[in-house]
Amino acid sequence: QDASVGSDQTVSTYWKRIKEYFDERNTSGIFRSSDSLRQRWSTINAECSKWAVFLSNVARMNPSGC
Repeated sequence: QDASVGSDQTVSTYWKRIKEYFDERNTSGIFRSSDSLRQRWSTINAECSKWAVFLSNVARMNPSGC
């Protein structure tokens, strides 16, 4: 959420803004549509969630002070 935009933007507007931001900074030469950026983020987010669960499980296996 961008303070200047607020939370009233649609999902498509949100991803359009992300695509514009990506296009301005993209130096890879790889084209991505707003839909492909959304799908890529979905994949990254799912993997990060798995990692967070794994990390939490490891932290519980090693209580502090041991």
